[in-house]
Amino acid sequence: MNSYTSNPFTVAAASPADRASFYRRTYGLVAASCAAFGLILSGLLASPLADVLTALLFGNGMVGWLLVLGALWAISMFANRLAFGGASQSTQLAGLGLYVVAEAVIFTPLLNVCLAIFGPEIALSEIVAPAALSTLLLAGGLTATVFMTRTDFSFLHAVVSVGFFVALAAILVFALAGINPGTWFVVAMVGFMAAVILYYTWAVKTQFRTDQHVGAALVIFAGIATLFWYLLQLFMSRRE
Repeated sequence: MNSYTSNPFTVAAASPADRASFYRRTYGLVAASCAAFGLILSGLLASPLADVLTALLFGNGMVGWLLVLGALWAISMFANRLAFGGASQSTQLAGLGLYVVAEAVIFTPLLNVCLAIFGPEIALSEIVAPAALSTLLLAGGLTATVFMTRTDFSFLHAVVSVGFFVALAAILVFALAGINPGTWFVVAMVGFMAAVILYYTWAVKTQFRTDQHVGAALVIFAGIATLFWYLLQLFMSRRE
């Protein structure tokens, strides 16, 4: 009988075999999500939708940003509900897939502008590739820190909870006031996302149940994608 339905213990309390199976499934889905994200994003950038999405985000000032934030929040809530509360694994995977598609759509305008400003060669070699590599190295290092040490990162729960609302409020204020938040805000968000990845990786390791590998993959992918978003902006600012 599948242990993910018959033995839904927390990962920390599960047998070594169940833990290994949970981690394999979770990070296998994270890898698949990253690959699907890249493929969908590439397809969107090569399609007429890229210019439509760019005009929606950057051509309407405050309205565009607020629409994007509202849409991403709504989709994220719905995707999380499916991934964690779906009656079947196919429903849970649909939630994860929906979130991956939403992230690809959100990234399309930013990368479309990047390609237009710097040109494909410079954009890919000096911005996108270094940002992607930095994201993987930083996320990998943070993950290794959680799994290779016995550090209790539960203290980051308050940081993540409060930081989310502070960051959202700051973004809304910047959007409403028409202010460019600047490099320091981007650097601060990179640091915040590092804390988010640390906390949720620790939660996946200790707090999640062994039948929640799809939801675990979603929260980890979400942290990695958001970290990539801000690192892209950081590398873009270095070229301006």
